[in-house]
Amino acid sequence: MELKLSASYDATPEEVFAIVTDATFREQACQKTKALSYSVEVTESGGDTIVKVQREMPSDDVPDIARKFVGQTLTVVQTETWHPAAADGSRKADVSGEISNTPVTLKGKAEITPSGASTVQAIELDVKVAVPLIGKKIEPFVVDAIRSGLQKEHELGRDWTH
Repeated sequence: MELKLSASYDATPEEVFAIVTDATFREQACQKTKALSYSVEVTESGGDTIVKVQREMPSDDVPDIARKFVGQTLTVVQTETWHPAAADGSRKADVSGEISNTPVTLKGKAEITPSGASTVQAIELDVKVAVPLIGKKIEPFVVDAIRSGLQKEHELGRDWTH
């Protein structure tokens, strides 16, 4: 199931990139999404910047149909590989992730692009729940949970740009 989300910031592409690759920002985003525990790694590889976030989340909002697959908590692992900036400061990233020990995966792209005096951060993900028969029924719940987390992260990002 596809998820598309974007946010606009009153900042340059360089400033938005600095925020989304800042370990403290990512830690605050984990706190804002009520993670029970988390770890954040920001590393360099060649010209790429890799952001890996692992967070343990309560499974309270998981529908009953999926609860037997996940237990009391979910461990969400997300990796973003940000590539070098283009001449206009824009950047693209490959995004991948999973909910550990479940059949849930996500894969997609993120972009930071200038838009007049502001900058847009956009993300497109394909979320899959590889469970015969009920996977398609669970995907909307997973997408809604991811969307909610990304929206909270975008709100925090706006706070950081002011």
